[in-house]
Amino acid sequence: MDGAEEAGYQTEKYILNEMNYSGCQGCNHCKTADECKIDDDLTGLLEDIREADAVVFGSPIYFFLFSGQFKLMEDRMYSFIDPGFNSRLAPGKKAVIVTSQGNPDLSAFEKAADDFAEVLKFLGFEVVDIIRMVNGGAPDAVLARRDLLEKARAAGRAL
Repeated sequence: MDGAEEAGYQTEKYILNEMNYSGCQGCNHCKTADECKIDDDLTGLLEDIREADAVVFGSPIYFFLFSGQFKLMEDRMYSFIDPGFNSRLAPGKKAVIVTSQGNPDLSAFEKAADDFAEVLKFLGFEVVDIIRMVNGGAPDAVLARRDLLEKARAAGRAL
């Protein structure tokens, strides 16, 4: 986000773990309306994604996958798809995906971010970068990784 702010972009940060929201209920209300029927803390985030030119998505990897909190948000992004399975989002959006995992093997959980990148591409996003942190078990582990911090800053500027 620092890089995006340095480039003059307005940013908004959402911490899913601090929000109160539900996952998709499969009601398909969003196929007859342009939005999810559920009105909770995720409503504003989904609207901001819809309005944004670029989005940075981040999640820790827990047992091979993005966090449960992230998956609930991802499922609610189903509301961005119309009844004909086309994206309702404006074309030209850019995205960066950031992951953190405790496992030191960079390739161990690549599939999690790669699969989400496919979701974003289906929605019309250009995935500018995927930034993967390994040995990220401690909350502040990334602070010792100046290379990743600079890569993240550069990705933010590129948005």
